[in-house]
Amino acid sequence: MSPRRFVTRLSVALLAMVLSLVFFEVALRGYDAARKFLAPDTAAQSPPVPLHLANDSPVLYALNPEHPDISSQGLRDDEAIIPKSAGTFRILVLGDSVAYGSSVPRGDTFSNRLERRLREQTGAVEVINAGVMGYTPYNELQYYLSGGKEFGADLVVIAFCMNDVANPRLHWGDAPGVKIPPEAIPNQEYDREHVLPRVRELEEEKARPQSPGAGAARLLRHSRLYRALGPSVERVLRGKPKNFADTGARVPTYITGEDTLGIEVLLDRNTPEWRWLASIYDRLNEAVRGNGATMVIAVFPLVYQLDEGYPFFPQERISEYCRERSIPCLDLLPVFKSQRKEDIFVLDKEGHDDIWHLTDAGHALSAEEIQKFLREQGLLPVEK
Repeated sequence: MSPRRFVTRLSVALLAMVLSLVFFEVALRGYDAARKFLAPDTAAQSPPVPLHLANDSPVLYALNPEHPDISSQGLRDDEAIIPKSAGTFRILVLGDSVAYGSSVPRGDTFSNRLERRLREQTGAVEVINAGVMGYTPYNELQYYLSGGKEFGADLVVIAFCMNDVANPRLHWGDAPGVKIPPEAIPNQEYDREHVLPRVRELEEEKARPQSPGAGAARLLRHSRLYRALGPSVERVLRGKPKNFADTGARVPTYITGEDTLGIEVLLDRNTPEWRWLASIYDRLNEAVRGNGATMVIAVFPLVYQLDEGYPFFPQERISEYCRERSIPCLDLLPVFKSQRKEDIFVLDKEGHDDIWHLTDAGHALSAEEIQKFLREQGLLPVEK
């Protein structure tokens, strides 16, 4: 083939590709315009209400009562009467985004499903969802001490996820008004040597003059086609967090998408992370018992723990801890392993691997198992 013919064919191919991209961009913009015309998005006509608010108390941050999904009490739930009505059995659920139910509508969280199931069998039962996206055991303890105990719960169910021992700075460090105290840091040495340098690096990147490519990046973000495909493309280019154990067959150990901290920190009861977790739960258990209630820990697995032959299970250490403190503990891993993980875990969300959050089916299964466990432990009122 002559050079001239090659250039001609290449030019035609490039022109066809550009025209195709322009066509899809125009088509997507037309689709958006038609959708807005047929069903106006009232939320888009006013500034979005933030989900979180900074808090002056040790809780650090709370759910915003101005958000349409949140009650005036800062709950992703209905208003709860304080003090509770006579004869009412009340369960308070504490946890992070798994308990909050970030991937499902408010009425489909395992807390709400559990309440409906219990009311069918035991009558006057209330389950209050006090889960907050981003919470750790530190936040849960401070929430209970500062206000959660006022609900007068008979049971306090803690939804534990493995990322609960991750350093909170990379998640909340840049949130306006949030000042993270030392007590909220699971590992002080790791914080000094790994997290704080990373935080400073991110701050320097923000302050650094923009490169010539920044303008092109901003232009891309205005593209409807790029916004539709960009997250998936970035996911392919970025890949999974690079934290794997060398066990002959590399297996994932990461517990958070913001850091390379591994699940191994929960396997040894002598690690700073484990000692921090145990001390927080000791204080929370003492406070709950002091209010005449019972604390229950429900351990939610990470999706890769369902893989055949996966070797790392902090659930064993947590169960051992609970036995020593006489804390009822539910390990959800066995029943989760009986299901297809794509049915109960979100897996792919906005361009990243979601190894934490549950689907509608996952919340339904969790509610069923928690109900069964509480009944077996004799922690529920007599069935009607």
